[in-house]
Amino acid sequence: MTLQMNYQEKYEQGVEQEKIDSAMRMIEDGDLPLEKVAMYSGLTLEQVLELKKELQAV
Repeated sequence: MTLQMNYQEKYEQGVEQEKIDSAMRMIEDGDLPLEKVAMYSGLTLEQVLELKKELQAV
C-alpha cells in the first residue's frame, strides 16, 4: 500500500465517521424525521435506522 493510498483510506474513514457523528446528533435531538437525517448526513436510511437502534440500546 502506498502512502497516498493509506492517506486516502484514513481520509475516507474520517469523512464517514463525521457523517455518523452528525446523524447521531440529529437523531438525539429528535426534531427531524429519519429520512431527513439520512438526506442531510449523507448516510442511507438503513444506516440511520441502525444508528437509532444503537442509541436506544444504550
